[in-house]
Amino acid sequence: MRTTAIFPRIATALCVAPFLAGALVSRADAADVRVEAIVVKPASPAPSALCEIKVLLKNTGSHSASYFRFEVKVADKSLPVYKVYSYAIPIDAGATGEVALFNFYAPAEGKTFEVQVTLVEAQWVDVKKEGKTSTTTLAGAVAGLPTGNSLLVKLAPPKS
Repeated sequence: MRTTAIFPRIATALCVAPFLAGALVSRADAADVRVEAIVVKPASPAPSALCEIKVLLKNTGSHSASYFRFEVKVADKSLPVYKVYSYAIPIDAGATGEVALFNFYAPAEGKTFEVQVTLVEAQWVDVKKEGKTSTTTLAGAVAGLPTGNSLLVKLAPPKS
């Protein structure tokens, strides 16, 4: 008699589990810190020109965020420096912050190229300011990462 009572519970759990997993995945996809925009200067670089890159990060969480790690690809080529570098720039809750990344060279050939920036990791932080000093304390990893954005950049025509 006890074994028959267990089977309906198992069947119910098996039917409900896929819906719960879907709900968890949906929440994980909605990261509270995300790459809002990518800015490349010059906007239409010459082939092989040195370019500046900045990202705008939007923090919709309830804590400040910092310690950002990125993956950056230019024309489908991953830039290896980002695998070991972290940006300790705090962005307040509800704010959008700008992070200047490393300069890169535009491709030598082609008409357009894509710049992809993926936020791989970030940390929630508590920032306490006292006078001219501040103390930053880690408060946990930002969930829902990685998340990213991309920008299509048009090369300037070669000068004749």
